[in-house]
Amino acid sequence: MKNNIRIISGIIILVMSCIGGFSQDSQSPEQEKIDQIINKLWTLRYGDWPSLNKDLSEVGDLIIEPLIKKLRDEDMSGWSQYRIEWSQRRIAWALGTVRTERAINLLIEMVQDRKLHDYGRYEAAMALRRIKAKKAVEPLIRVLEDKESNPPPRYAAAYALGDIKSEKAVPSLIKALSEDDVQIRRGAVYGLGHIGSDKAVEGLIQALKDKDGHVRQTTYPYLVRLLPDRKTEFLIMALRDEDWRTREDSVKAQVETGEPIVEHIIPLLKDDDNVIRWEAARILGRIQPERAVGVLVEAIKDSDWKVRNEAVVALVRINSGKAVEPLIWMLENKNSYVREEAAWILGEMRSEAAVDSLAQTLKDKDTGWMAAMALGKIRSEKTVKPLIRALKSKDTKKRRAVAWALEKIPSDKAVKSLIAALKDTDEEVRMWAAEALKRIGTPKALKAVEKYKN
Repeated sequence: MKNNIRIISGIIILVMSCIGGFSQDSQSPEQEKIDQIINKLWTLRYGDWPSLNKDLSEVGDLIIEPLIKKLRDEDMSGWSQYRIEWSQRRIAWALGTVRTERAINLLIEMVQDRKLHDYGRYEAAMALRRIKAKKAVEPLIRVLEDKESNPPPRYAAAYALGDIKSEKAVPSLIKALSEDDVQIRRGAVYGLGHIGSDKAVEGLIQALKDKDGHVRQTTYPYLVRLLPDRKTEFLIMALRDEDWRTREDSVKAQVETGEPIVEHIIPLLKDDDNVIRWEAARILGRIQPERAVGVLVEAIKDSDWKVRNEAVVALVRINSGKAVEPLIWMLENKNSYVREEAAWILGEMRSEAAVDSLAQTLKDKDTGWMAAMALGKIRSEKTVKPLIRALKSKDTKKRRAVAWALEKIPSDKAVKSLIAALKDTDEEVRMWAAEALKRIGTPKALKAVEKYKN
């Protein structure tokens, strides 16, 4: 009896395996490929979907029915909103890759269907954007104007209309500039900027008054491109914008413009707004025009420290001999900060012409230390004697700078004074004196260093 049961069970298993095998064998290669694509689509991460581009293009309309079935899946009612969103987004993306007439029609249905998830509709609009489907213009306009819909599908519609470049959409896009949602307004600017007609430009000029800095930031580049004759005007307007990102974009654009913009930037160094003066100095420092040297030297006297710093950086970058004489004059300025900055720039420029004036400035109680640093950078042998005298200063900061400078200009003449400096009350002065003696390297200098170490 047990043997009979085993035989019958074996026959059942054999029959079932044959049926299964027949069922699998009977599935067409196309169906197998479709199943594979859908399985991959539902397991891949968003950024990996493009790996299916080739497969989706090959199967074309054959995948639409399975996608529709997924879209209308009865079990979806029990899904989380997150799962519904990504399921619908996958479907819309796949249809946008298939790109057939039937796929486009289904995308148009999806983008208008308020029952779908906001981001399912968003993805449908973005798919139509990629396809640049002309027949989708009017449905997309309806979505953009639909105040009952949430922002995602509406601003996606604005982007799509911009890439389709339909003049029909311009009035609706201009109207969208008044929407409360900033994403919709930014989408409208994108749409108008890409359509680029005269009417669209009027809308973009209107967008310059938007209360949101992001919207204004997005608008300026379109106007610069579409109205090249007014490029400078728009860039200067952007430089005055209260939004820092807009100003930063303007600075980059003006630097890229180069020499032609300089004549418009130079007057801004005397603007009433300290931020504008600062931005102007930054731009000139990056373009590095020699004709700006005079105004940049004057800007060292600015009341705002940020402007002064940026002017200093600009002069160092330009490194023009034209700046040396005015900077030497500034070593006698009443403002100690101005004298200090002038000395620093002359040092950075390695200006031999300034050596005598900097040596005189060593006596300045406020700026002497910076003059010593500058002389150390210039490394002129003729400055050794003035530096030796300055090594006896009561100002610790100045003695440190002098010892550092003498290390940069190793000279036998300084040995005696540097050996004396090894007994200085300040540790940093002693350290630089020892380093200077090591660089000089004479037996007397090295013996003093060894003694100092012990």
